[in-house]
Amino acid sequence: MAGVVVFVLGLVAWDTNKGVLTSAIVAASVTGIVWLIWWSVSGPPDFARLLGVPRLGSIPDDSASPAPTIVEPDSETSNAYRATLEELEAHTSGQVLLVSSPGPGEGASTVALNLAIAATQRGRRVALIDGDVTGHGVSQFLSTGTEPGLTDLADGSATLADAARMWEIGPDSALPIVPSGSTETAPETLLDDPELAASIDRIAERADTVLIDAPPVAWDGATAPLAAHADGTILVVTDSATDAMVVDTRDRLVAAGAPVIGYVENRTKPPSFWRLPVVRMAKRAAGAFVAIALVYAGFTGLNLYGSWSSVDRQAFDTSEASAALPSTSVPPVADIIEDDPEAPPLEEVVVAAPTIEGAYRSFLLIGGDEAADLADVVLLTVLPADEDLAPFMVSLPRDLYVPNRCTNGFSRINATYRGCGDTNAATMLALTVEDFTGIKVDNFAIFTFDGFSEVIDGVGGIEICTEYPMRDKKSFLDIPGGCINADGATALAWVRSRHTQQFVDGKWRSVPGASDLTRNQHQQDVLIQLAKKLRDFDSPSDLAAKIEDLSNAFTVDDGLGISDAVSLAWSLRDVDVATINRLVVPVRLARTKAGQSILRAVVPFDEVLADFYPSLLEDDGGAADSSAAATPNRS
Repeated sequence: MAGVVVFVLGLVAWDTNKGVLTSAIVAASVTGIVWLIWWSVSGPPDFARLLGVPRLGSIPDDSASPAPTIVEPDSETSNAYRATLEELEAHTSGQVLLVSSPGPGEGASTVALNLAIAATQRGRRVALIDGDVTGHGVSQFLSTGTEPGLTDLADGSATLADAARMWEIGPDSALPIVPSGSTETAPETLLDDPELAASIDRIAERADTVLIDAPPVAWDGATAPLAAHADGTILVVTDSATDAMVVDTRDRLVAAGAPVIGYVENRTKPPSFWRLPVVRMAKRAAGAFVAIALVYAGFTGLNLYGSWSSVDRQAFDTSEASAALPSTSVPPVADIIEDDPEAPPLEEVVVAAPTIEGAYRSFLLIGGDEAADLADVVLLTVLPADEDLAPFMVSLPRDLYVPNRCTNGFSRINATYRGCGDTNAATMLALTVEDFTGIKVDNFAIFTFDGFSEVIDGVGGIEICTEYPMRDKKSFLDIPGGCINADGATALAWVRSRHTQQFVDGKWRSVPGASDLTRNQHQQDVLIQLAKKLRDFDSPSDLAAKIEDLSNAFTVDDGLGISDAVSLAWSLRDVDVATINRLVVPVRLARTKAGQSILRAVVPFDEVLADFYPSLLEDDGGAADSSAAATPNRS
């Protein structure tokens, strides 16, 4: 309990990843120290002090053979029983003795049987009576059955001659045993019967000592009636017995008329390194640490699951959509006007469909423009399974001219972010990305403009550095020169800016080369910074809180479960974002005869991919006919 309190207080004071670990270590240490203090004060039970009687012997733990062990000619356990017998004979003159224990499982029956065997081997006249009618006494070691026996003597249904057995110990010795008998009648109503007392007296007339194997004192009502026939009790205890149990047992036996005359410590273990108090303290501390870690992990997992469950989801299955929609085999485009008449002619739109051989995981980030019902950001990130291959990302310009399965013609890629029959907008766009890149999209996330701003604000902003002041009236961009920590609105304006101006030499001038490709660069810069922020969460509880706070800011596919999300987040923690390759699709500006500005791919995407990741492609490069896209293949 003290450890739990310390752990909770530690989390309140320092709710970080290091704080969680430190709190768990401190809490586990406190648990171990508290146990050591308690053990130092209470220590192991002092049976001699509690009972006020001598210790008769100490029987070592022998897990190889529970009973009997005395039949072995010479062993540590056999010698211990013989020594215990000598102490018993030296400290008592009683003839009828109970052998019992405070609780079950402490080995009283084993001790009773082996003391009787030891005495028989020494030539003593000993009789052994099984007083445990539950079937857990010495009768369980016999092959002669339990009936007739003690209870049958008590109710007069059997004579002593009928009930007694002779158990052969050796060639020249046998041990008289009376089994427990039938259990049809409650034993406590029989065992104090005068007829049973007379039978025990007759047994005692023929024996030097009568040992009665009695049930645990506090667990069975038969012990007290049996005590009425005994002169005293040999109490068998183990280190599992508590002070309270031992004292209660002592008082019960005194009240029953068979006080404890001596005790036997059973299953004792020799001193060892692992039983040293400090070592035991360390083991308890380690156990506490594991328990705290498991409970905390379970609690945090439930929080994460609850937070993740609140995120909006959309159905996603590009394989089903691909089967339902026409293929991308469309005629060459004839309505394109090249902006540069000197450029080499492209007779048709370049479309790639490489066959990917290597295993990977891909994630499509979609920035949705709700007002225009178009995709403003199309960013694909791929994590190869091969640890020797760096992750890569590629931004597909929103004006990229590609085949559109829904219209069976061509359109800008951002226009495919619309539903087509039973296929929703995100699945339609993902399928288009697959057709163009040949890379199967595993999962997607959708951000609206407001959602993007909310996520940036949720992680505390991102850094934007420029040499000069920048502005874009259309995207509402207005930032000073140098580095700033941009909030969500500013970051959104930065990634959307297409008509960027910079203030140079006292005048606002257009930024050279500002275009969709510049926007793509800005989007990737922001995504990398966002990945850094999200992967460096302070603690699991902080991550759960962030997900819950931002749950309305994005939408994910229905196949991205909590375990997948955690696995993806964990894999990103090991990625050095500086090593992420940024692939660029070579394009050139053109327009349709209708006057729509478009970007045409100059080379197939598999050629772009092959420059960085030749091992992900087939030996022949995986190229397909430029007018048709083959089905992507995952391995």
